[in-house]
Amino acid sequence: MTIPPAKLAFDFDGVIADTFRLFVRMAREQYHYDFAYDDITEYEFLKSVHMDRAHASEIIEVLTNEPHAIDLFPNEGARDTLARLISHAPLLVVTARPFPEPVALWFDRHIPEIGRHCLRIEATGVNTAKLDILKGLKVEYFVEDRLDTCHLLQEAGITPIVFTQPWNRRPHPFITVSTWEEMNALIDWSALGSVNPPSPCGRG
Repeated sequence: MTIPPAKLAFDFDGVIADTFRLFVRMAREQYHYDFAYDDITEYEFLKSVHMDRAHASEIIEVLTNEPHAIDLFPNEGARDTLARLISHAPLLVVTARPFPEPVALWFDRHIPEIGRHCLRIEATGVNTAKLDILKGLKVEYFVEDRLDTCHLLQEAGITPIVFTQPWNRRPHPFITVSTWEEMNALIDWSALGSVNPPSPCGRG
């Protein structure tokens, strides 16, 4: 399978950004919890790790509102692949975060090759609202780390690609990638020169 770049969109947390690895580090440094990243075996993470809900909420508030101001880094390889992708089409990110601007600021800091004119962020507020956005924008492939969302997408005719994380390793029927190198291999890079007119998005 090869994916046309213009038909592809991405989730943010857990796919582009290494969010929960930082969550674990913040929980350890700020509140002295000792659970590991691989202990987060449920997307609703408080079901799999013992943590005070108030502490979790405080960390999530910072991750949500100030991702650009903390050490929230891209997953390894994400920057190169996404920067290459925009030589053909704008990057579409569809996230359950409540606001797009903190994510845009994060891109300004960590992947500046993708200028604002080449970046579209749809912040839905809830995971279940992603489907309508993706259908409306005629997205055919979506990279996601939440299995429940993947089931909804598949039922609607959108092909989900699961970015492997500890919380999505139970059996499922979907295409999976464990690294951005594997994601890169699924993209039809030959399509980059086949569209006329070319995208105004590019490096620089």
